[in-house]
Amino acid sequence: MQAIKDIRRAWTHLGQRNDNLAYLPFWRQVLEMGALYLVRGIGPGYYLQARWWRPSIPFADKWEHLNKKEYNAFIDRWNAPGYQKSSQHKIIEKAVLQLLGVPTPEFIGFLHRQRGACADGAPLRLPADLERLCHGLVGRKICFKLVEGYGGAGFAAFRVEEADGRPVFVHPVTGEATGISDWWALAQQKNDGGYIVEHYLTQHPVLSDIHANSVNTLRIWLYQARGEVKVAGAFLRVGRKGSLVDNTSSGGLYCPVDLETGVLAYAANAANPLQTMNSHPDTGGRISGVQLPFWRECKDIAGRALQAFPKVNIAGVDVAIGVDGPRMIELNVRPDQIGCARINLPLKRVDRWMRASRA
Repeated sequence: MQAIKDIRRAWTHLGQRNDNLAYLPFWRQVLEMGALYLVRGIGPGYYLQARWWRPSIPFADKWEHLNKKEYNAFIDRWNAPGYQKSSQHKIIEKAVLQLLGVPTPEFIGFLHRQRGACADGAPLRLPADLERLCHGLVGRKICFKLVEGYGGAGFAAFRVEEADGRPVFVHPVTGEATGISDWWALAQQKNDGGYIVEHYLTQHPVLSDIHANSVNTLRIWLYQARGEVKVAGAFLRVGRKGSLVDNTSSGGLYCPVDLETGVLAYAANAANPLQTMNSHPDTGGRISGVQLPFWRECKDIAGRALQAFPKVNIAGVDVAIGVDGPRMIELNVRPDQIGCARINLPLKRVDRWMRASRA
């Protein structure tokens, strides 16, 4: 039973407590976990990820978080189900954002066996089409994303180089070269929904200094009613061990952000939420106390992205920070609920504010 596994995992972690951190008394943690699980349906795994053993988190905040069933109902109440898919298809999402002037990474094309096309309308359906396109991209870095992907699955990035007069893909970390037809054959086996092809975003040096191999993105939670957008919380996601992706579901770190200043607090990971880090464990790059560049602009672009989609009122927006400013990566209309734990977002309060604004 998952609840029993979560309880055992929580006890294991809490038994390895760091004496440099402040904890609620053990009896208080047991009492809170029991009450939250039995009455609110919020399990000990969520308690652990939210780091609710900290005395600084009021119990009233914990009580106002949602269980899974309540969360799904909350999302469907404020994000009309008929419109949710519009932001989950990356081609549709990018088209809407670009039409409304929200900056995104530069679009190259839609790679698909039947419907693929380049930005200029030329077909992008066959290996020969992709090779022809890449002839004009030699020396550039590009990336491929599943049109309907999640958690960094299917993501690939390459430098386009030339060998024997033909373009090849070179992995940016390993340096391994792959022929375009070889990559095509493997990619088509894994996915038939197509890829969006973009120029790879060069991130700001502040983010690159933390972990250079992944584009480290902000997850900004925000909601709106009657045209007023509120930022609920944010954390920076950072890749690990040379990974090209920063998703926490793929082992990445999360770093809470002070909403007023844009300063990073610390780094943590889902595997052991009790452990916090001031620097990246693989690169040594400083995290705690780092000032994010373009923080005000990041919040602004997140709000504009939310308002671009009809009948969508709450989202987890992913923003990357380039050398010249932020770029919208994607908008998640049903973001992973564990994000609420990481930024202490009691959604019952958000729900009351939104209901009052609608009245």
